[in-house]
Amino acid sequence: MFEQLPSGHIIKTMVKEHEHILAMLDELQEITLQLSDDDQNNSIVFMNRANELAVKIIGAEPHHQREEQVLFPAIEEVGISGPTQVMRMEHEVMREMKHDLKSETENIDVDWSVRVEKVSQLILELCSTLRQHIDKENNILYPMALQSITEVTKWEEMKVRCDEIGYCCFCPS
Repeated sequence: MFEQLPSGHIIKTMVKEHEHILAMLDELQEITLQLSDDDQNNSIVFMNRANELAVKIIGAEPHHQREEQVLFPAIEEVGISGPTQVMRMEHEVMREMKHDLKSETENIDVDWSVRVEKVSQLILELCSTLRQHIDKENNILYPMALQSITEVTKWEEMKVRCDEIGYCCFCPS
């Protein structure tokens, strides 16, 4: 469905950003398998990488802003508001989780085994929540938007507004 959209279409861009985010989640989940509360020397490399990935995922904020400020209002204009309200709430929860993960991967004051446990738990929760969120957007919200917003000029206006907000730091333009 999304492959047929023209290059630069806001939905196509959002789906591509989701692909990048999902790849980072895959790597984060691999890190949980490598973190060890027994071997701090080797695990510190994985902790640092988890921090780098948390920072990159926080860098998805323009994605959420484009949804919240451009796509969601356009969907709501055609009379659909329930799904967009849920997505906004999930964005808030995920923002907090991302920042918690960043903070916990920097927190050197905590006992190593406690830190590993906390980081592993945060990664699992974030990955699960974000994967479910992306699935809902890709399979419900975006198709709904494409079906309900039918005017080409509306999509063009939305693209201009999205360009003004900007894009994720981890995606090539």
